[in-house]
Amino acid sequence: MYKVYLSRSGNPYFNLAFEENLVRHADQEDQILFLWQNQNTIVIGRNQNPWKECNLQELNRQNGKLVRRLSGGGAVYHDLGNLNFTFVSAYSERRIEENIGLIISALALNGIDTVFSGKNDILAQGYKVSGNAFFVENDILCHHGTLLVDTDLEKLNCFLTVSERKLQSKGIDSVKSRVRNLTEFNRAITIEGLKTALVSVFTPGDDVISILEVDEDTIKDGISNQEAVLPLMKRFESWKWNFGSSPEFNLQVSERFPWGEVDLYLLVKDGFIVEAEVGTDALDVDLPQKIRNKILLEKFDYQTVVSLTGEIGFDEKRLP
Repeated sequence: MYKVYLSRSGNPYFNLAFEENLVRHADQEDQILFLWQNQNTIVIGRNQNPWKECNLQELNRQNGKLVRRLSGGGAVYHDLGNLNFTFVSAYSERRIEENIGLIISALALNGIDTVFSGKNDILAQGYKVSGNAFFVENDILCHHGTLLVDTDLEKLNCFLTVSERKLQSKGIDSVKSRVRNLTEFNRAITIEGLKTALVSVFTPGDDVISILEVDEDTIKDGISNQEAVLPLMKRFESWKWNFGSSPEFNLQVSERFPWGEVDLYLLVKDGFIVEAEVGTDALDVDLPQKIRNKILLEKFDYQTVVSLTGEIGFDEKRLP
């Protein structure tokens, strides 16, 4: 049975929750296509470290969102110039390749020739225009990816460029690939036109049983029969899921304050500071222990750690 869902929401927490709910309730006979967009969002892979993969300070400054998805792979930037696709079906070894074929066919309808590369990417003239990832739950495949139609590549590079901190992680690094927008290969291509092409290649003949537009309001009103989405949204919004699920990592924080210079050597596990060593040229010999006592077992946030350290040192000041 072929089902198509079109999201009217730019909220990444809703879209990923809706996607997961589709997977949880899919039958072996279902063939589902979900098309969606997120606004100003970094989406990281299931096993990635958000502090390593993106510039969180800049993301927060520009009111962006961060969310961890269920699949593996690298970090990606989403805005309304990007179209995301999700295929949900019974798992088979050939299914992902078949889905990729549908994407390539839809792009061909828009006059763009593309090929599938070995890194789960779709390339146009050697440039990445789509990245793919997947996971399998109860023998149901969720295969999803991005299509860079007219994305703000300047923001993409800004948010996915980490400042030079001495960060070592057990997580998976994103592979920085050369990317281009589809509009560079066909200036006439649009999000809506690409949606139409994807639906047309996905559905054979008249076998579609439904094409349904969804958002938070349709869920609340019970229109789309997907009430379980709302509880799932709370998980995708949570600090525990997005940050607390991060791999263990070591971080060195170095800052200069009016009262002296401090080097913090931190071990962060499940998002919390579990070990801290402090070096400083401040005259107060007890200052390192005071800083350790203040930040140990706290949630790790770079700016908060710097602020707390500065406040402690300022209170103590330099000895006369």
